[in-house]
Amino acid sequence: MAKNIQIRNVPDEVHEVYKRRAAAGMPLQEYLLSDLTQQAGRPTMQEWLDRVAETDRSGSSVTLAEAAQIIREERDARS
Repeated sequence: MAKNIQIRNVPDEVHEVYKRRAAAGMPLQEYLLSDLTQQAGRPTMQEWLDRVAETDRSGSSVTLAEAAQIIREERDARS
């Protein structure tokens, strides 16, 4: 089920930036939802470190080339 989020006291400068970005053909609410969804899909640094530590504890090793490929795939998934 979808939830609602309301943000109060957004600084004028921040509001203007998002309004300008959304003006490229998307309602502000739709743009913000898209941006939030994209951000939620990215792990925080701590989540990423935890994932790396878990992989390390499992005894598997990753080569530098494999690590680079994983990073490329994560970046491509964001686009």
